[in-house]
Amino acid sequence: MNDFERLKENLKVLFETENKIATLIQRNGLRFSTNKITADIGEFYAHKLLNEEENMFEVVTQETSSTSECDLIGILKKNSSLKKHFNSKEIKIEVKTRRNQKGVKYLSSLKPEKFDLLCMTDINQDYSLNQIYLITTATAKEFLDIKYSRLIFKEEMAFTSLVKR
Repeated sequence: MNDFERLKENLKVLFETENKIATLIQRNGLRFSTNKITADIGEFYAHKLLNEEENMFEVVTQETSSTSECDLIGILKKNSSLKKHFNSKEIKIEVKTRRNQKGVKYLSSLKPEKFDLLCMTDINQDYSLNQIYLITTATAKEFLDIKYSRLIFKEEMAFTSLVKR
């Protein structure tokens, strides 16, 4: 078997696996597109961890349309640890995911006026979760490269981070 045939065979396995992952995530009631697997896996991790955090949100739901201004909506708990960062009970959450990027992480197409909280989801080469960083809109605006609508992410921008336990 030559390299082209091996590549074709492995791509078929990847395609079949992507479809199995799509089915699994869709069973959890979330959208999933195999055309943007990295972004949707990052959104899945953010949704899951934000819902699991005991002192943050009553519930976090995915926006109904994939063209919505933000990705998730969170309803703060009465005594949420996030209250000091937000004036509203309903929080618009934007999720940006980067996979296996060492060094500089560019978050493109960022529009801070459309969200309250930025979740930068950092995943490993094998798609496992490394860490989720939470950044306020004010911080995102402060460091936003307006010319390119991108944020050059640095861990210090985050006011907190989450990891899978």
